[in-house]
Amino acid sequence: MVLVRNASKHEDTIFRATGILSTGLQEFEFPVDSTVESLMVSVTLQCLQSITVLRSSNTEVHAGEPNVDDNRFRSGEILIVARPSAGTWRVKIAGIGLFFVVAQAKSSISLDHVEFVEPGGRPGHEGLFPIKGPVRMGVQTLMVRLTAPPGELKFRLINSQSETLEPLEIEPVSESDGNREFVRTFPLKHPSFRVAVEGRDEAGYPYQRVLPRLIQVNE
Repeated sequence: MVLVRNASKHEDTIFRATGILSTGLQEFEFPVDSTVESLMVSVTLQCLQSITVLRSSNTEVHAGEPNVDDNRFRSGEILIVARPSAGTWRVKIAGIGLFFVVAQAKSSISLDHVEFVEPGGRPGHEGLFPIKGPVRMGVQTLMVRLTAPPGELKFRLINSQSETLEPLEIEPVSESDGNREFVRTFPLKHPSFRVAVEGRDEAGYPYQRVLPRLIQVNE
């Protein structure tokens, strides 16, 4: 219920990773930019030993602190921090088994739309439209829309563990009042991936937004 109640208030995904922890300890890091009004970090681990969340100042977030709503469970934790400090945050987990680590934000910067498209439309009204059917291997065209301040952007394809599969050079096709649209045609070669975008906010802090769903590609 804690997750359901707060997910709609934190619609922008900053970081998402899932996998199997077999070493007993793993650390993750992600940027929190100055536009983040509220940060929600949710962690689950099958055989949990400990979870540590560290601010950009390298201080641990504790329950009972001002602006902190800490919800602990037998195999996880949901931590909500109002007005988090900008900079690099870290999450350390200890234990064994299947894990999920997700950082979501309430923010004015958002990854609004990611889809594969193809040319279509009647004469005089041509354009790019969502592809029909599943995404398949081979040359495809990706369209990305986001709300973000002006400035250089870097796009990446990442796997479910949030590791980079490949950088992606995407050309801007329209930019107006913070609404930015990009398109790139390239050969798909990964069976599954997420799209991540990085830039800097107006205060100069790095930001990252990630597509929550994992795109599955058919052979």
